[in-house]
Amino acid sequence: MRYGFTTGSCAAAAAKAACYMLLTGRRKDTISIQTPSGIVFNAQIEDIVMNENSASCAVIKDGGDDPDITTGVHVCA
Repeated sequence: MRYGFTTGSCAAAAAKAACYMLLTGRRKDTISIQTPSGIVFNAQIEDIVMNENSASCAVIKDGGDDPDITTGVHVCA
């Protein structure tokens, strides 16, 4: 069985990437977070928009082998 990641994990990864890009001014195409269960989630960062005073991006939700209505949603930060 292929595991997916929660919407919250996707939101945390997107927020971490957006903060990184805002603070460093450098683009980040992937980011990793550790989930509460100890699994490392390596997220692909999409929809990147950066300027001098802001940064935003998205992580696309992957439901794994147990998809739900949120699978494929762009979780943005």
